[in-house]
Parts: sequence; C-alpha cells; structure tokens
Amino acid sequence: MFIMKLLQLSLFHFLLFVLSPITSNSQTDDFDDGNDNGWTKVNTLAGQGISASWGFPNGNSYSIAMEGHGIDPLGPPRAGSFIQDVTYENFYMAVDINFDPSIDQNMGILARVKEPGLGTLDGYGAVYNPRDADPGGRLYILRIDDEVGNVMAEADIEEAVSENLRIVFRGKGRELKTELYTQEDLLNPIAATEVFEAGEFFETGFLGVFSVSDDVSVPIDVTFDNYIAAEEEPYRFELIGATIEGNEMTIEFYSKPGIIYSIEESADLKLWEEIDDSIEGELGDRTSFTVDYLKGESKFFRFKSFGEE
Repeated sequence: MFIMKLLQLSLFHFLLFVLSPITSNSQTDDFDDGNDNGWTKVNTLAGQGISASWGFPNGNSYSIAMEGHGIDPLGPPRAGSFIQDVTYENFYMAVDINFDPSIDQNMGILARVKEPGLGTLDGYGAVYNPRDADPGGRLYILRIDDEVGNVMAEADIEEAVSENLRIVFRGKGRELKTELYTQEDLLNPIAATEVFEAGEFFETGFLGVFSVSDDVSVPIDVTFDNYIAAEEEPYRFELIGATIEGNEMTIEFYSKPGIIYSIEESADLKLWEEIDDSIEGELGDRTSFTVDYLKGESKFFRFKSFGEE
C-alpha cells in the first residue's frame, strides 16, 4: 500500500492534494453513489406509526429526518443507520454533519452498539447539539443504556460555528474521546472531551450515525457525509507548511514513525526527478526535508509513502 500527494510550491503559492490510507478492517462511505447499501436503517418508533425518512441530498450525502410527533409516551423523534456486519472493540470514527442550527437536536455517531430498538439500544455516543450552549453549542460523550443517555463528559464550543462540521469519536478499551472540527480547519478541534469508564463498560459492538431531538414536538433533520470507521485512526499525510531561507526551502509534513517516504520534483508535472527515496518518519508526528530553491521558481513535489519499515 502506498499513498501519494502532490505539492506545488512557489514564493507565494502552494497547491496540495491528499489521499489518506485506510486500514483493511474499515468502512468508508461518501454516499456519492446515491445509496446506503450496507447500512441498516433504524426507526425505533416505526411500530408506533411514526415515520422517518432517509435521503441523498444532491446525490452525494445522507440525510435522516423525522417530524415532531407530540406524543409524550413515545419519547422524542429519533432515528439512525448502522453498519451491523462488523463489530469493533477499539474504534476510530469520523463523519461530516450538516444541519439546521435552529433545530434542538442531538446528532452524531454511536459506537459499540447492541440491540438497536425501542427501549433496548445500548452503546456510547459522541453527540453535538448546536443549541445547548452559546455561542456554538455543546459536545457530549454519552453512555446509553436501553435508549437512556447519560452524560459522561461534555465541552462547550466557545465560538459561533457554521452548519457544516466534522465529529470524531475514538475508543480504546475504557478510554473514550470525541472532537469537533470546522470544515475550514480539520487539524485543530474547536471542542474536545474524553472520559475513562472505570466500572462495567460496553466492550464491543457495531457503529453508526443518528439523531434524536430534545422534545417530542421537535423534528430531527441532519445530513451526514464522508463517513469513516476503523480500528485505529488512519494517520494523516498532510502538509504543515514551507519556509524559505536563502536558497533553501524546508517543507514540513505530518508523518508517522517507521514509515519511509520518497520525494520527487517536477517543473511541468510530466518529467519527475527523485530527490530522496529513504526519508524516514521522525519520532512524533511531523517530518521535514530541505530542497534547493530559486526565487520566483515554481515546482511540484510528489510524496510517496511505503508502509511500515
């Protein structure tokens, strides 16, 4: 397996393309095929005559919606979708969420799920509600027992945010952590919280996406995109930045110890010249290399990653 990215650098401009490696035991779905094959839809209120809808806005994303029903004994509107053919102990999940901030709904991802249904669902949730705190809402980690969610950890978002975010959820044994990002900056979270469950905990289960409103009269309506689930986080192969000093340019990128990288350069994207084929990822999460630089010159750089040493 290898990954490649392309970088054009001049004194005033750079252009970057990234392909991220995914582990073999993983699921991804960008919904660009306009279907949810492999997903199991769950409407816990279907038996009570309450309908939910799943759709594909613009043919490239995945929406889940339900109108407010106003029936107190049924609890709030709620629905989700799960990939039930794979179970996880340790997990990494991420998904983009797009929503109407005027709706008081809790949206996000569920992990280690068992028995999804009316009054039966168990698992953990990484949940965002845009209306629970000003100005940007609140992020939660929930433990869910028989569909009852209990807050384990929470964090307020201290700034106003857009309606297009990414939520990430990680679990390693008893350790759970969630982060919330804007689409403009997917490296630095705007909120994060974590918890260690010391007592009895859910050890394994399947994963999915969901939303539940805060009141029986309030609808749910959220759109998901770019879903990924794996046993561990795929490491990021992304540019950090470039600095120029005299006739040298130093390029720094996110890396992983034990990974070997090769670097090639081109002036026209047709002819490529190898600079180095044995750059080893340094300890930590970033590596740098230096190339010759001529003021005003524009070059492309091609990075390759060749797996564990």
